[in-house]
Amino acid sequence: MRELEERVALVAGASRGIGQGAAIELGAAGAFVYLLGRTAGVAGDGRNDTLAHTLHTIETQGGSGRAIACDCADPDQLAAAIAEIEERHGRLDIVVNSVFSTPTFPEMIGKRIWETPNSLWHTVVEVPGRAAYFTTALAAPLMIRSATREAPGLIVNISGRGALRYRYNTAYGVGKAAIARLTHDTSLELAPHHVAVLTVWPNGYSTDPSKPETPRYSGRAIVAIAADPDVMERSGRNFWSAEVAAEYGFTDEFGHSHEVSTLTDQYSLEHDELD
Repeated sequence: MRELEERVALVAGASRGIGQGAAIELGAAGAFVYLLGRTAGVAGDGRNDTLAHTLHTIETQGGSGRAIACDCADPDQLAAAIAEIEERHGRLDIVVNSVFSTPTFPEMIGKRIWETPNSLWHTVVEVPGRAAYFTTALAAPLMIRSATREAPGLIVNISGRGALRYRYNTAYGVGKAAIARLTHDTSLELAPHHVAVLTVWPNGYSTDPSKPETPRYSGRAIVAIAADPDVMERSGRNFWSAEVAAEYGFTDEFGHSHEVSTLTDQYSLEHDELD
């Protein structure tokens, strides 16, 4: 089903991870997808972490899009990309903010604040926060002009349980909390203009570690939400990808289903502890 036919989407951070998964699934659902990220790549270069690879995957599934090399933490580069979207399509219906890339982050898991380098703040808090903030701010005017009560716009911020409880390290929690606040406050500001803002959380519970959630599983959650005409009712809230799958009945690209995490009702600061 191409339930997003004639929609225009922008994915910030589309070269890898959930951003890539979201872009592929949005394209498969019929949206024209603008792929933004710093790693452009070249078709056939053997890499799978580039905008070129993402676009090629979209096109092999009958979808279409355009890759734009862009540092999404730079408002000038973002403004230029969005100006191109307006010139080419005159509308923007869906935005996905999924900028988070630090190859050294796994080494920081479990480190306390005094054990982490100063650079961790930049890569985990500043870059993702700036990217989501400026992408939302600069895309909002075009999204407002595009949205109607019958066809609302949608901004999805990729986040996680670290927004509400301790996860990995202090910097990670600060970064995710910033995204949560951005989601909450912009959902209030954009509600009168028929644009929903929400977060999708990956890492739902998996009973079989050999079949973890894939980036495209979260991408399918985004597609399902975007295609729902009642999306405004979800604005300002967090959604586990597995919760969305249970509601709409989809699997990942391998046909795997995932149970909703048993931890979803346990995220309160009053009962927090170190992971």
